[in-house]
Amino acid sequence: MRAKLLAIVAIVAFASAVVVVASARTTANGLPSYTDGWQKWPRINKKPFRDTGPLSSAHTGVKNVYASKRKVGPKYPNGTVIVKTIVKPGTKYVGQFAVMRKANGRWRFIEYERSSASARYSLLAQGSLCQSCHMMAKSNDLVFTKK
Repeated sequence: MRAKLLAIVAIVAFASAVVVVASARTTANGLPSYTDGWQKWPRINKKPFRDTGPLSSAHTGVKNVYASKRKVGPKYPNGTVIVKTIVKPGTKYVGQFAVMRKANGRWRFIEYERSSASARYSLLAQGSLCQSCHMMAKSNDLVFTKK
């Protein structure tokens, strides 16, 4: 009985590890593969926003926001990926890349940064740090842009 239980635990642990590795697959530039093609997604801010106004507090630079799917009523559907690109002052490339991914009715947050246009992105922040700020946009499905 104990051997069967250990075998089941081992199988579940292995399957979980496979799921984590598969969901964490990255592209050559270090970003998650589910963000591929973001440049062709609709931009959901009317014009780039800068370091002033209600959308400026978290990131310094020129920002644009893109969504892989449109809202359905007041909320985005599961599977939606929202990308915010940030061009830092004094640069001409996207130095920060913030991502929201909706699964099972909940947003997952992760942010990346890079030091040059040719460098790979690396993890900057994720989880509750991002979510605590986005709670200010709770009435808009945690998304600051209104479109």
